[in-house]
Amino acid sequence: MESLGLTGKGHILALPHLWAPLLILAAGLAVTGVTALALESQSRTLAEEIYHRQHNTLVARLSGYEELPPIVIDGAVPRQTVNDSTSVELWLATVFKNSVPGMLNLRIDTLQRHTKLPLYQTIHTANPDHSRSLRSEIAVGENRWLLTTLPDTGFLERPAQQSFQFVWLAGLIMTLLAAIIVTLLCLRIRHWQTRFRNADKGREQYLQQLNNMQVEKSILRQALNDSEQRSRDLVALSGATICELDEDGTTGYVSPQVADLLKKAPADLAGLPFEQLVDPASLDNFRLALQASRQERQIQRIDLKLLDSGDHQVPVTLRALALRDTFRGFCGYRLSLQPNGYGS
Repeated sequence: MESLGLTGKGHILALPHLWAPLLILAAGLAVTGVTALALESQSRTLAEEIYHRQHNTLVARLSGYEELPPIVIDGAVPRQTVNDSTSVELWLATVFKNSVPGMLNLRIDTLQRHTKLPLYQTIHTANPDHSRSLRSEIAVGENRWLLTTLPDTGFLERPAQQSFQFVWLAGLIMTLLAAIIVTLLCLRIRHWQTRFRNADKGREQYLQQLNNMQVEKSILRQALNDSEQRSRDLVALSGATICELDEDGTTGYVSPQVADLLKKAPADLAGLPFEQLVDPASLDNFRLALQASRQERQIQRIDLKLLDSGDHQVPVTLRALALRDTFRGFCGYRLSLQPNGYGS
């Protein structure tokens, strides 16, 4: 039976191998995109937080000094004026020695005079991001300084980009793998659906053929019954007695007319050698007639006498026909017994 889902407006729903992989692919890409954006934002936020902590650490390191300590150069205490930029730079270099992260540029300027030259500067990156610079004002004694940090361009963006790319790569691979697996499973389901549909069609055809054969069988059986009834009617109208013998001459079927002919019931003759019904004087002619019927394959006619239930002779005209089967060959005789008056 043809599935309703394969015809009309429902044919899309009946083909999961078309929409199921596309649905999984779309859902996977959407989830991957959302996850990648969220992780990118989280990575950027975390990088910014690390950057702020590094900046605050540098500020705290310098703010811990309440005043500028004596600066010793070559074992002597030189001038301690804040205008001595060389001395301050040496002291700041000592303070920030091995403390500035490699992804940051550090710059310290004085707020007590207008100059573009910094008191101290460390350059660790050639591509600083000026838009993300952080500045803090610090007072050390009577000195007021401005501490500025500049992160590397990739310090904040590189982790976010790496997270974004990693999530997209992993999500894309998993989504494609899931879509391929679902496609293969859907194609297999489609294959079995096709086989089941063909099997249903074949079953319907076989059922139709079986119904047709049942109808034909009923017709043939009715025709056979009509033919048998016609034969019985013809036999009854002809007044002849019909009987069938097997290969050994044993009586099988006997028509009811034998009761009028030999005063014996058909059931009494079933399984009885037919020669016991033949008068001994006619037995040789009977055997010759059967042999001729078998050899010549034609109906043989002979007049002989049979014995009835009282052993009285009953003259009859016997016609014998040898029977042949397609598989077994010779399989017996069919006899017609018609009473006559030649011996009366």
